[in-house]
Amino acid sequence: MEFKPVTSKDFRIIYNDMTEQFPPEELKSYTRFCELLESGRYYVKSVIDEAQIVGYVIFIIVNDSLWLDYIAVFKQFHSKGYGGRILKALLEEFKKGIYLEVEKPDKLLPNTLRRIKFYTNLGAQKLNYDYYYPSAAAPLAMDLYYLPYKSLPEQVAADIKDVFAFLHSDIAYLNSGIQ
Repeated sequence: MEFKPVTSKDFRIIYNDMTEQFPPEELKSYTRFCELLESGRYYVKSVIDEAQIVGYVIFIIVNDSLWLDYIAVFKQFHSKGYGGRILKALLEEFKKGIYLEVEKPDKLLPNTLRRIKFYTNLGAQKLNYDYYYPSAAAPLAMDLYYLPYKSLPEQVAADIKDVFAFLHSDIAYLNSGIQ
């Protein structure tokens, strides 16, 4: 498995997939993505396995960690073990831990429970913060997890502040994301 930079043509395909796989309140506009991509700090990588694109990851590097903004496996490759393989490959390639924004558990939405179990089975730990994702409509209460490469970072609050100032600077009521 390898990670390859994405061309602007490929990003259009990825963005179209994102509109199907992510809730609208968690999705940035295409224009905002383009602005972030031009910064040189925002990475969109195709995930290649056996010469075919199976998914994508979108992240920034903050101190000794990756802040995973989005991760997805294309639908035709779901339930084939790619999600876990992608996260393990990210840890090994970058030698950094990974921040994960995760929806609050909701028994009425079984995918939230499934996703949490998936991350914790890989070793992700829920961080003890009241965390709010800055959406254009209203802040979304979420949980913040950390998948360590070696250990948990000591500077979580500073990392969140840095990420929000970069990723979400277009949100008018932006705060640190934690209460």
